[in-house]
Amino acid sequence: MLLKYIDIFDNGRERTIRARLTTDHCASRYHQPVIVLPDGGALNYNSYILLGYSVAKISKKEQPLMQAWLNNCPPI
Repeated sequence: MLLKYIDIFDNGRERTIRARLTTDHCASRYHQPVIVLPDGGALNYNSYILLGYSVAKISKKEQPLMQAWLNNCPPI
């Protein structure tokens, strides 16, 4: 999938990156999906909100995983 976010270290420039959703990652607990960034780290919900992440493109296969990820996030 493709994600957009605001780069706070580059004057608020919008960036697009490729990420993947998986349950096969060390940050996944009890088979819950995680968003894995290009560096291999998992994106946490706080960063998702604070950096203005949004989904630019997602496959049909990833859609249920994204919904599960969002359902596991704390309410705003």
